[in-house]
Order: sequence, then structure tokens, then C-alpha cells
Amino acid sequence: MNNEQKSQLISQIDGALRQAIQSCRDANKLFNLARHYAQFHWLNLTECWEKADLENYIFKLIEPRLPAFTAQESRTKITHVISEAYDTGGHTPLCVNLVKEQKSRGDDVELIITRKATDTVIKNLQNANVPIKTYPDNGVSQMLALAKCFLQSKAVVLHINPDDIVVCLAVMIAERHGVPCYFVNHANIHFSYAPSQCTGILEITAASWLSSQKYRHPKSQSFLGIPASKTETNTLWQGRIEETGITGPYFISVGTPLKYRLGNSNDFPEFIEFLCGKMGQKLLMIGPGDHQKFAELSPDARKNLVVLGQVERDRTLALMAGAKAYIDSFPEGGGTSVVNAMKLGLPIFGCRISEGMYGDDFLSTSLPDLFARVSDFLTNGADQDLLDTRANFIKTQMSVSACVDRLLQTIDGKKIAVPYSYDTANMDLTFHHSRWLENHDLYIPPIINMGNTQSK
Repeated sequence: MNNEQKSQLISQIDGALRQAIQSCRDANKLFNLARHYAQFHWLNLTECWEKADLENYIFKLIEPRLPAFTAQESRTKITHVISEAYDTGGHTPLCVNLVKEQKSRGDDVELIITRKATDTVIKNLQNANVPIKTYPDNGVSQMLALAKCFLQSKAVVLHINPDDIVVCLAVMIAERHGVPCYFVNHANIHFSYAPSQCTGILEITAASWLSSQKYRHPKSQSFLGIPASKTETNTLWQGRIEETGITGPYFISVGTPLKYRLGNSNDFPEFIEFLCGKMGQKLLMIGPGDHQKFAELSPDARKNLVVLGQVERDRTLALMAGAKAYIDSFPEGGGTSVVNAMKLGLPIFGCRISEGMYGDDFLSTSLPDLFARVSDFLTNGADQDLLDTRANFIKTQMSVSACVDRLLQTIDGKKIAVPYSYDTANMDLTFHHSRWLENHDLYIPPIINMGNTQSK
């Protein structure tokens, strides 16, 4: 399937889903169809970034049947909303660390979980005395309960999954009653519901800021950033590195399997072959599990590669602190792990164009350039002044405290600019979308009948 055929199929499936949505008059079924529509564009990295017209269409259908709502007059509570919270990835700690910091300051704050969270996350929040509410039903009853809760809040902060149409509709109710809602753009390369409906978008990088301006229709924008972990790694997991099977200095890389795109690209395996095979360096990978591509490496490369799969966050930070350098996942990179690596003062290497993050000058535009940079590091060491500059910036500008300050300033009506310089000419905002269009991945919603490309 070539690019043109893939684009045509995307258009057909989009049309089938839109037709099903427009034909549906049962609210719960309508919400389910809307979730499938969002998942289709989100998981496929299509060129569709938002659909405010679809959100408005659904809201217009249900609006006549909504009960009367009234916003509470005196409101102090800031309500954070997350769809799903996990022990891995950067999305959850971004939300949890902000909420915990607010609670530690004495703020009136709560967290709503609309779908699910792991026991570890729940326990972490409970230990910090953060009030938690859950609304597991994804239908009309959940939307009404969320709207009622939002109308008792000073402001609502969204950390939601891109397909969470129910939260989006509750936000539309809240916004129409004068409650400001803010969308944390943590998945800035994906389709998502809600950003256009909110008072403002909270951006995490310069790239997320630019993509919102170009592909979405924000009422306003303000910079939040990616908060670095507060965990003190020097006292964690002392003496436990031997459990990994690594002896001696090692490089480390952290990321979900999708960030390495092992099924569709040989780039990262080629880098492993260079680092672990040719250069004889040890590499610890956290996140991916065993993969066929790893079995195709040379014996020397396999000998020096340790793949741990999922590892709890505190231990991951401790293993990062013991590394000689950090390798950003690619083609999808950036995120919380890079911020933590900068805070730890680690040399960082990666491969692609700018991510729009602070300090992403570590990125190479080609594998040969990446190989050259790593070789130079192994021969001459790192630029310590550069590492210190990065670490100091992260500790001051990307601390949890600094990010909460920006959040509260935004809620109070200020618009915070990106606090570092960046090169717009070196950013391709459609990089991931173009790469996806070129591969063979295609997520087809289970309600789609490919025999006639109509919804069942």
C-alpha cells in the first residue's frame, strides 16, 4: 500500500465513521462512535489534529437534553483530570507531580480519574493526601457527574487521552458557565479532543506551541513545560545496578516500544550495532521488551545490550543516575526522560531534527553524524560547561515548583512565553505523520467493516 492508497483509505474510514456519528441519536452510542473516531486519527498519526466541528455537532445534539447547571459562586478548588494513569511513560508523572506539589503548598486541589489508574499511582497520591475521584462510566452519567464537579471548581486542568470525548463535552458545559478549563498538550503530535474548547492550551515544548498555532485553534496559549522528577536518586537503589547484569560503565535509553519504532525502522538497531557491537559499549534499554530486531544483532552487540522492559520510575531514575550517557529514543524522542537526564547532568545523544525542547541541540540529523558525536564523546569526553548549563536550567526553569508557578500564573490570567530560544526553521511539525504515512502501520477501528468501508 503506497502513500496515496493509504491516504485514500484514511479518507474512506474517516467518512464512514463520520456518517455513523451523524446517523446516531443514542447518546451513549454516539460517545462510543466518537471515541473510535478519535482513536483512529490518534493511533494512526493522520494529518487530522482536531475536530472542533465534530465536538460542536455532538454538543448541539445533546444540549437540549441537558439538565440546568449552575456554577458555584465561590470557588477555590483546582481540578486536574486524567483519563488513565500508569507506572510508565511521562504523561502520568507530569500530572501527578503537579498535583502533589500543589497539595504540598496547601492549595485546594483534587484529581479526577475518568478511566483507570494503577495501584502504584493511587497509593502515591494517597500518601500525598491528594483527594481522588473516579467516574468509571464512559457515558452520559459520567459526563453529567464531571460537569457538576467542574462547576464547583475555580479551574479545570486536563491531562486527558486524545479520545476522551466525555471529558471534552463536560468541559464545554463548564466553559459555557464561566469555569476556565486548560488543556495540557502532552501528546502534541496527535489528534485530540478538547484543545479548541478550552480557555487555553498549556504547552510543554516550543514544538507543541507551534503545532497548536498551526493545526489547532486555541483561544490562548501559555507555557507549562515538562517538570523534572523531584526524586533524589543518589540514595535510591544503592548497590542494585548489578541486578541488570551490567558491570562497568553503561549508556542508558528509556522509552516506550513505539518510540523506537522497531517494527518499521532499522535506525535504532543500526545504532545499537554501532554502539554495542563496533564500539563495544554497554547499553541498558528500559521500556522495550525482547524484539526480533535484537536477535538479528551481531553476537558482540547482543552481549553488550541489556533489555529490561518496564521498570518502576524510582529505579529507572537511579539507573539513569549511574549511566555515563543518555540515548534518546528515536524516531520519537524527547519527553520526561530527557528532562531528567539533563537534570542529572548526563551527556545526551539522539537522532532526528529539533524536538522543540530546551537543550535539544544534542540531536543529530543523520546516523553518521550521531556515530561521529558518540565517537568524539568516547575519545574526548563531554563538554562539562554545557552539561552544567543544562542541569541548572532544568533545576530552575523545569522543576516541579517552577511548572506549578506557571500553571497558577496562567489560571490567574497571565500568558507565559516559552522560556528559552528555539529555531523554528529546524522544526518539522509533520515529521512523525510523514514517517507513519510511509510505513505499513494502519489501525482500523473494530467497528469498521472493510468489505464496504461502512460502520457496523
